[in-house]
Amino acid sequence: MKNINKLWERVLTIARKGWGKTHPNPMVGALIVEDDEVVAEGYHKRAGGGHAETEALNALGRKPQKSAVLLVSLEPCSTHGQTPPCTGAILQSGIKRVLVGCLDPNPEHSGRGLKILENAGIEITLAPKDFQARFRRLNLIFNHQMTTSEPLVALKIAETANGMVAERSGHPSVVTEAEARADMMTWRRLFQAICVGSGTVLADDPSLTARTEQETWSPVRLVLDSTLATLASEVTLRKLYSDCFVNHTLILTTTGLQNPQRAKRAKELGIQLVEGASGPNGRILPESLRSILKKLELNSVYCEGGPTLAKSLLEAGEIDYLFRYRSPRVFDQPDALAAPNLDQYKIKDPVQNFFAEDQLTHGFL
Repeated sequence: MKNINKLWERVLTIARKGWGKTHPNPMVGALIVEDDEVVAEGYHKRAGGGHAETEALNALGRKPQKSAVLLVSLEPCSTHGQTPPCTGAILQSGIKRVLVGCLDPNPEHSGRGLKILENAGIEITLAPKDFQARFRRLNLIFNHQMTTSEPLVALKIAETANGMVAERSGHPSVVTEAEARADMMTWRRLFQAICVGSGTVLADDPSLTARTEQETWSPVRLVLDSTLATLASEVTLRKLYSDCFVNHTLILTTTGLQNPQRAKRAKELGIQLVEGASGPNGRILPESLRSILKKLELNSVYCEGGPTLAKSLLEAGEIDYLFRYRSPRVFDQPDALAAPNLDQYKIKDPVQNFFAEDQLTHGFL
């Protein structure tokens, strides 16, 4: 086939249209090619909706030509869930050649769909290894859950060249430029939940929404606040507790340190309190975050808290994936706030992106 790399790039672009909208399912894109021309395409739009292969076949609106080739970013499913298996739709279509971006990460299903198609006389070809890696990384949340049965906990840190996250403790600071901050919004849109500590809520009064050109969207917003300090009577009402996405906000707390008046205020505001396991000091154990995610049926969280939260999660070994943004700025004031030492954590198969003078390195720990 001509321009095969361009076709794989197109499949990746189509799959990304489902960014953050398909949980708990993966993002998948598909193309139908006839005589080296793309004649139909489709992608998985939402959980419970049509899969990419069937969307592409429906978009074609006719029987594919005998020479037709299907390109799909993920191994076609072979089990009946909310929708029938895509292997059946492919067999019924009459397509005799299928190019697959990467295998199903589920150990129980991996390779099964391909065998069904091969046994029916369909020619199967896997994408080049570099594209396989890119398709796997696209669905990092889904793949992690399939292989570990655990939600994915990610941490984002934006630091200066000298390892600082703020010019002064307790006050918001601009570390990276607009292009890098826009990229952070894109990642917020991918994750089902976002998490910060009480210190960040008090210092920055963040909204924790994903604000892009297309929309303003809110993940489930988790605030780690063992003492409900963010609801103290002297604290002005935070955005998280008063904006149009207030029903997306939950406070993770513990029984022992709860203040009755603050708990009453939470109830009046309609803020749900979720109790987690506490340590010797009465505060939430970092290890309880993952169990809370399971309880809430959330497959992932993007942690954006300050260095205290970041350090506690890192030291407890609770971070699966790290986003490390680095800026050439330098905060050298005596009261500048330092980030945790991230150099001691090795990122596996790191991906690097550049935004003007800012840099992002991200990958699994």
